[in-house]
Amino acid sequence: MNNSEKHQLILKLAGKVIRDRELLHMLSDKVYELMIDELRLKKERNTN
Repeated sequence: MNNSEKHQLILKLAGKVIRDRELLHMLSDKVYELMIDELRLKKERNTN
């Protein structure tokens, strides 16, 4: 799969997520979870 095909798939998925409140909520929750994990790891790295 080349970059253009990947780009088209991402655009299609983004459009689907924007139109579906449940998917958008799930995505938002996952992004928040990943951000919290990253902040926790960064804090651990800085304290060691």
